[in-house]
Amino acid sequence: MTTVSNAPSQRLAWLADRLIRLDRPYLVTGSQATYQYHRWLTPLENLASIQVYAADAPAWWQLAGDGCAVFETAPTTAQVRATQKTIVLDPTLEPGRYRRRQMIDGLAFVAPEDLCLDLVERARGETSPAEVAAILIARREALDWLALLAQAGQRGLARRLGVLIEATGVELGADLAPAWFVGRLHRLAEGEPSSGQDYPAVRRRAPLEAYPALAERWGVRLRLPRHVIGKVVLDLSVHSGPVFQPAGR
Repeated sequence: MTTVSNAPSQRLAWLADRLIRLDRPYLVTGSQATYQYHRWLTPLENLASIQVYAADAPAWWQLAGDGCAVFETAPTTAQVRATQKTIVLDPTLEPGRYRRRQMIDGLAFVAPEDLCLDLVERARGETSPAEVAAILIARREALDWLALLAQAGQRGLARRLGVLIEATGVELGADLAPAWFVGRLHRLAEGEPSSGQDYPAVRRRAPLEAYPALAERWGVRLRLPRHVIGKVVLDLSVHSGPVFQPAGR
């Protein structure tokens, strides 16, 4: 567990008030956690996802009421709009994941390393890869690269993570990750099967030519236009100052 001092804004005060009612393990995940780490895409203030142990899931339904709805599947836009606050339960919490949590102003957040890999794994469009890039840029000095390496290997995500990291480096004009990390990640990637499927899967098929050398190096059919990560770099530069410093080695 890691404790950090950059407190979440008042946007999560309503969630903290409810979580304190149940003394059970949980992790704030989803868009609220993503925003906590990159401060880029602003999430809906009245919607939060929390990961809990499956055995505890029935207890978490006690959070419903007083204008708060609880779901175990993603609610529709109409359902979110129909209630003051919305909590989505993900009953897949595991002990290792909980141990890696980050405590921020009294709330337990999924570790940024785990969150990045969640986004890498579930990417079905351009938003998730963009948010991976945003988290890695914003957190690169504090990221636990060893933990990220270990989890990428365990989850079979080395290929996809590697190509996104190096594509982000292209847009940054500087190395995003330490050289030792990229080298070891590439060795892990060589042991993974190449699926031959497009990544990410998008409805409007982007050209494969955006990062051809990187796609070949990592064995990924990458369909990610350059403007996707380019916008992340531009936005973070505008709001946080230059982001073009090389990562430590």
